[in-house]
Amino acid sequence: MVIALGIAYPIVLAEIGQITLPFQSGGSILEFNGEKVGSKLISQQFESPKFFHPRPSSDSVSTVDPHITPENAYSQIKNVSDATGIHQNTLKTLLNLNIEQNKVINALFFAPLYVNVLEVNMELVNQYPEVYNVSMVSNPT
Repeated sequence: MVIALGIAYPIVLAEIGQITLPFQSGGSILEFNGEKVGSKLISQQFESPKFFHPRPSSDSVSTVDPHITPENAYSQIKNVSDATGIHQNTLKTLLNLNIEQNKVINALFFAPLYVNVLEVNMELVNQYPEVYNVSMVSNPT
């Protein structure tokens, strides 16, 4: 039983996961320009005012939560706009699209609305390379 349930069963489940859900079983790693920049599931620290910021660790039980509430994200729009010159309405639209995308991913169930900070920041860098003339991989600050 130890060999069957303690060794074989977990190996079989891991292999099934790798085959059927490779992105999720690999840690949900996001890439930017072909380089791994972080996990969609773990909070990344951004210190530059050009980026949206995750909630402070004191506001998150796990301290690694990658999501913020829409209200928290909206409250950061002015600061990001001032630092980047990107119009506030454009930033609000980007946040709304991220919220809608996450609603679809959660299949419109009872999951709370949230913004994934890493995904929004990656989209900003992707859409405005002239503003974000730094590599997120080498220095996300």
